[in-house]
Amino acid sequence: MKPLQQFLIVLLLFTNAIGIKLVNAEEFTNIWSQRKSIRNYMFEERFFDRIDSFETLANYHDLNIEEQVKQGRQGTKKALNDISVEYAQTQIKKYGVYGGMPLAATGLLLGQLPSHLSGAILSSASPVILTLAGFLLIGIGEQFYYMREPPRLPEADLVIEYGAKRHLLDQVTRAYLEESVFYRFWQTESVEQYDKLIRVMDKVLRLPVYAKPLEFNQSLANEKLLHFSTTLKDRLYRLAFSEIMIQKMSPRPEGHYPVYFYGPPGTGKTFAAEHLARAMDTNLATLTLDSANIDDIIGTAPDSQEAKPGSLLEAIIANTTSNQDINHNNQVLLIDEFDRLFMGSDKQSQDVLAFFLKILDPTYRFFYSPYLRTNIHLPDTIILAGNTDIHSISTQNQQLLAMASRLEKIQFDGFSNQARQEIAFHLMIPKMLKSYQSISEDLADFSIPDSDLSRIEDFIHSDTDPGLRSLEKFTHEVFETHLQERRQAGIAHWAQ
Repeated sequence: MKPLQQFLIVLLLFTNAIGIKLVNAEEFTNIWSQRKSIRNYMFEERFFDRIDSFETLANYHDLNIEEQVKQGRQGTKKALNDISVEYAQTQIKKYGVYGGMPLAATGLLLGQLPSHLSGAILSSASPVILTLAGFLLIGIGEQFYYMREPPRLPEADLVIEYGAKRHLLDQVTRAYLEESVFYRFWQTESVEQYDKLIRVMDKVLRLPVYAKPLEFNQSLANEKLLHFSTTLKDRLYRLAFSEIMIQKMSPRPEGHYPVYFYGPPGTGKTFAAEHLARAMDTNLATLTLDSANIDDIIGTAPDSQEAKPGSLLEAIIANTTSNQDINHNNQVLLIDEFDRLFMGSDKQSQDVLAFFLKILDPTYRFFYSPYLRTNIHLPDTIILAGNTDIHSISTQNQQLLAMASRLEKIQFDGFSNQARQEIAFHLMIPKMLKSYQSISEDLADFSIPDSDLSRIEDFIHSDTDPGLRSLEKFTHEVFETHLQERRQAGIAHWAQ
């Protein structure tokens, strides 16, 4: 190929790269290499240090939490775009400094040399010089293109969301995430490090980061807790008002221990905790202690072969739907089946019990998460729930005795026959009917005959279970029996 032809090809590529659409720029741009170079540049320039500039604005921390996060997203998005453009500019300068003699050809292409010299230089220039100049021009052209259209990094959304919430996280957490998660991936670009980045940041960005103002909606509580006794409702409402009041105090009073809900299964302990939280305008985070060991509860390191965040962390972030949610730390934490820890004498149960006795102390109230390598603070309001009176069995366990003596307890005796009848006929049966009718069009008219409704009513008056479990089970049996009879009738009719 003649030198002039080589130059024409270089010209074609260069003009395209800087914006003259002669061919599709994607045909020659190496986007994967550019992303790798940008990541390395972000590591060298300590990208997240740049975010401090808009976090320290005079009015930034005077904004509400939503506005802070919104501005943080905008600022991080701009910083991410700016550093990509900045990298392209550094590359253009580098080509200019180290290109040397071959870049004299650039002057010809851009019309910077006199025309009477162009022919002489083109005719005398060696193919090697012109080819080298061509490669340099292609490199410059690519960087001009990337200045106009910076490539989007696959992890860009996580970078932006982290930058938006970065100021709400403590310094230890930030140092770990930046040095061991983001920067390490940008250095190595390994599949393992990218997977770690995705998994860890999904949890971090859902962590509670602010205190939500709470108000108690007693009308909502009255509606949802209608069938509890007046005495129990008054005690629950007093608990809610007390928790909200304590959260507004500064400093907080000492000795703020959890409250213990206890009573037979099905007496409404979990139901009460859920709707009490809703009436307080907050979330219920639920942790169930069912044969769980320490690793199950607090998690393991993200680099381990069987990495897991831990059920306690999962409970605290469970009410977020995406990592863009802004989670609050004054939820209600329900630790269900807490009394199971007292029944086991094995080392696993004793270790878990010792762990909870430590973190439920008001002076502690946090745990170390190996998965996120940081301390996670527990919600202020903690409800323990179990079937057994903790005070009656604490005398057998010296560890438990100290804690039991400080716990307030709320007893759930169960529902009266009148309350169970109202629950069955106004809530339970209509809900089951709707579920059965939704199965198919053939069951759109599904109903329970009056004789079966009378059976349910008789069962309520004869049942000795203070809760709703046996009533739920019996009602399900009535529905299933009636469905089976209907199915058999349909089969017999079809066989005829």
